[in-house]
Amino acid sequence: MATTASTRIAFGWLFGIMLLGLTLRIVFVLKGTAAFYHSPGPFVLNGDSFSYTLAFENLWLRGHYTFDFLEPDASFGRLPGYPFFYGAHWIVFGGARAAAATAWSQVLLDTGAIALVFAILRRLEPNQPRTAYLGALLYAAYPFIIVWVPIIGTEILATDLTLLWFWVMLQWRPTPLYLLGIGALAALVLLVRAYMGVLLPITVLWVLWQTRKAAWYSIARYIGLAMLGFGLLYGGWPVRNYLLAHRLVLLKPKTAGYANQTVDVDEFYQWVHCWTTNENPWLDSVLIGKGRIHFPAVAFSSAAEENQAQQLVARARQCGSGFWVLRNGISNSASYYRDTAAVLADTAYQNHHFRSCNEEIGAGFQSLRRRFAAEHPFRFWLDVPLQNVQKALFKSTMAKAPVLEKRAAPPRVGLMQLLFGYRTVLVLLGWGGILVGIRRQPALGLVAAVAGLIYLYICFLYRGLEMRYLLQADVLLLIPAALWLGRWLPAGPVNASRSSGPVLPA
Repeated sequence: MATTASTRIAFGWLFGIMLLGLTLRIVFVLKGTAAFYHSPGPFVLNGDSFSYTLAFENLWLRGHYTFDFLEPDASFGRLPGYPFFYGAHWIVFGGARAAAATAWSQVLLDTGAIALVFAILRRLEPNQPRTAYLGALLYAAYPFIIVWVPIIGTEILATDLTLLWFWVMLQWRPTPLYLLGIGALAALVLLVRAYMGVLLPITVLWVLWQTRKAAWYSIARYIGLAMLGFGLLYGGWPVRNYLLAHRLVLLKPKTAGYANQTVDVDEFYQWVHCWTTNENPWLDSVLIGKGRIHFPAVAFSSAAEENQAQQLVARARQCGSGFWVLRNGISNSASYYRDTAAVLADTAYQNHHFRSCNEEIGAGFQSLRRRFAAEHPFRFWLDVPLQNVQKALFKSTMAKAPVLEKRAAPPRVGLMQLLFGYRTVLVLLGWGGILVGIRRQPALGLVAAVAGLIYLYICFLYRGLEMRYLLQADVLLLIPAALWLGRWLPAGPVNASRSSGPVLPA
């Protein structure tokens, strides 16, 4: 009877935390969207949402998976995970209610993720149950996950699936069904958010770790089964792409098929990211300026390079189709991409799209980038990426958006500084928890690998840092943060069953 009562109390605490998390998410969907995003709610469409929604709608209504019939790469621009998630709601609830239904599903899924965090921590620290409640509470009230709940985009689904992947990894069983499952789950997360492909090599390494004492042929079989599970779910995507266009597109094109992210704009961004982390002021200068741009002296090694940059800017304003779309198409992107006939009848669009000088502009900025990397290797490979790392860890304010991009006014600076400061504390506690706990909890190596690879890719390689790109890493870091903080928590009446067995199979 005492054990039953203790179990009821334990589940009561978890239910209370989940109810708190559900309430916070419902309140934000109903009230926060208007205050934070200036959207009537209960859903928010951001600059990427249309590419997910139209990709499925065009497949269902017109038989072609694309979000822009005028851009060939748009047929491969969005991996199918989230568009089909949205599409299930579109089929069941109809087009008019699909976005709202998707947002409410994300409320429920993310509330369920609170229980996943609890289960993960109970698995990792069975003898200190309060740690699991602390972690569940941290996730339930984590502001940087709640603000993404109403967004029609991949952030919530990718985060919840990542937590599910971690929980499943902790349930290690050397059985064919389990190994096929962890491979398929890694593929599912990838099909929702491309850079989460980092889960595949980490999954393989975890299988190696768990089977390190087995014979080599057994290890090969285990890894082969995990890879087979991955391939069965993922393989259809590159096969479809090759059959459709006779191109090997493993994930998606570099610019995702966006008409405003063609090679002219993409190479401009990459050149700017050689010497600064913030491209927005320089993009504004190209889009709304008329004369020469006063680039910083560090961007050039000679007057000839500066003159080349100024000439490329002039060409971008004259015949760069990506820059033209950014300048003229941002305010109404959804109707712009849907109304193909009207766009084709637009003479200005035809001039820029079909008679563009994108390749010339892209090649020019690419040559400037390569020369900068050769002449300033330290700044290129370390200085700017480390500025990104600093921003990733210690960001304190909202970034200024391009002046032509219509966004809701951000909340007060003081509030944002407080929230970002809270995030910084949790992220640092997470990394600290890994350092002090990884010998006792080898599974924290999974968190370190996922978070480390995401930070490395975004800060050093991709360079266009937005905090949403770190969301999955930040959420995983809540787990070691809770483990570290849990060391100072006293044992109490919320204890459920205790376990003296191993945390994970050796």
